[in-house]
Amino acid sequence: MRARRLSDERGIALAVAVFALVVIGALVAGTFFAGRLEQQTGSNTFMAAQAAEAADAGLSDAVAGATAATLLALKTDIDSTQTLTALTVGYAGNHVSATRTIHWLNNNLFLVRSIGTRRSASGAQMASRSLAQLVRLVQADVEVNAGLTALGDVTVTGGAEVTGFDAVPPAWVGKAQCPALDDVTGVLYNNGTLTAKGNGKVQGDPSSAVDPTLNTTDMKKDFDKLKALATLTLTNSNPPATAPAYTGNPVRCDASVQTNWGEPTPALATDACFSYFPIIYHNGNLKLQGGRGQGILLVEGDLAASGGMVFYGPVFVTGTLSTTGNSGQGAKFFGGVIAGNVALDDLTKLAGGALVSYSSCAIKRALDNTATPGALAERSWVQLYQ
Repeated sequence: MRARRLSDERGIALAVAVFALVVIGALVAGTFFAGRLEQQTGSNTFMAAQAAEAADAGLSDAVAGATAATLLALKTDIDSTQTLTALTVGYAGNHVSATRTIHWLNNNLFLVRSIGTRRSASGAQMASRSLAQLVRLVQADVEVNAGLTALGDVTVTGGAEVTGFDAVPPAWVGKAQCPALDDVTGVLYNNGTLTAKGNGKVQGDPSSAVDPTLNTTDMKKDFDKLKALATLTLTNSNPPATAPAYTGNPVRCDASVQTNWGEPTPALATDACFSYFPIIYHNGNLKLQGGRGQGILLVEGDLAASGGMVFYGPVFVTGTLSTTGNSGQGAKFFGGVIAGNVALDDLTKLAGGALVSYSSCAIKRALDNTATPGALAERSWVQLYQ
């Protein structure tokens, strides 16, 4: 058989060229597809990072802005939720924001959740990340076991009264959530004598008791712990009458004013300062002349109160507590007073219609609202997956 001549195999070059073009086209298409996929993956990763940054920023802002008052305002059930204002996170890019909610878990434990979102220019959601953090209220370690606790002599005269009978302050009756009443000792003291004269009255369960364990070292240690938590340092030793102060529009409570110690009147529950409870510290002798306040008062020195001054919450005085004023116009302390002196020769003198009334309600409200929100030390942050 004769072999075919090569000249009979026509068109092979065209076939090879077409095949080469197909292969090259497939390689180019594959390269473009891989590049497109890489670009889209990078874009998605970038937008996810923006959403995560927004969630983190929203969570940090929510935790930093949380106050005891806002947390305690939640209803006490597991479904109680407070939605915070959406936060625009401009530094993370355009169309990036975070929505935040706070969930009540128990009396001092809350879950703060932040959802960061990256949207397109048209508003479509491109990426979302969710973070949450457990926050608890850290209260001051305060233990008040009597209407008045003192190291030295106690003199109650001129119609003044010290009572350990647990009672809701008159202005708060029916208007405040209070714990069950539990009477305590009226006057608890050591290294001194108790004198009640001139219509002075001491009552409680019992009316008075001597506690030999009271000492300056322990009292000063407790005082210093509270001093470290102070939120308002009073520099004026003879300030004008304390009263709420306001700033801005809408009106906000002005915590920068040293004589602003909150608004303790329940009839003004909508007042901007009603939920403001400072921990007030003054170094040196302090003279108070009228006004009203709430929170925790710390005086490292002597305290002289007059002019109908009314304070709701625990009061700690390292030196002498004294009051003056006409009948019915003496200073009134609802909560409890602890006074002491390192020299052990202080005189706690209440006169002129003064009143020291033990009130677990005033103490609880002060401690609850002066608490500091803080993240749990361990396992306080978690990324949530939807």
